[in-house]
Amino acid sequence: MFSLKYCSFLIVCVAFQISCSPTRLIKPLEKGEKALGGNLGGPIINFSGAPIPLPYTAAFFAKGITDKTSIYGGIHLTALAFGVMQLEVGACRQLWSNQNKTLGFSVSPALHFALDRWDWKFRFWPQIDCQLYRTFANQSFIYAGVGNWFEPTRMRPHNEMQEKFWFMHPQFGYRWGKHKWNYGIESKWVGSGIANKPNVADYIGIDGKGALGVYFSIMKKF
Repeated sequence: MFSLKYCSFLIVCVAFQISCSPTRLIKPLEKGEKALGGNLGGPIINFSGAPIPLPYTAAFFAKGITDKTSIYGGIHLTALAFGVMQLEVGACRQLWSNQNKTLGFSVSPALHFALDRWDWKFRFWPQIDCQLYRTFANQSFIYAGVGNWFEPTRMRPHNEMQEKFWFMHPQFGYRWGKHKWNYGIESKWVGSGIANKPNVADYIGIDGKGALGVYFSIMKKF
């Protein structure tokens, strides 16, 4: 069980930052194919002297529209538990693959929406992820890319001016599975160009910038 100290700390983190997640789909589903999935994990922080990823969770549903395009919708469960309704809608489009389909490039545009039940404030964020992937004989694959998160709001909390509106997140991962079950592990450098101190959480980044994140995902196709 989580300690009271841990739960209080998690409430503060959810209240001050949008929960992030791994890229939903790296490769589109087949036409007509459906999938249910979820993820666990988040930015890594120092908590009581130990590095741990924040346990953000989310779930999503996806459907293949064509063999090269899929759409999905998701809900962030940890945010919901603390009074923030955060939803996302997006797509995955394969732009290129080689002749034997072992290499490919895809993009994943999305919109994130959040409504805080405590003060009924509404926010939204556009996002687009771009990734290059390499598929192996057993249908597992590795990928690397960059996520692009856009902040349309001009004011930050405490009436501070927003100075940065485009945030890049380098990321890489590995996905595997047999039959209809698929699993994945992804790491990303969230907020790579932003100083991570002072902040409500003690994020572990690179050279004092951003936060390294780790995410585990699972997906069932049908």
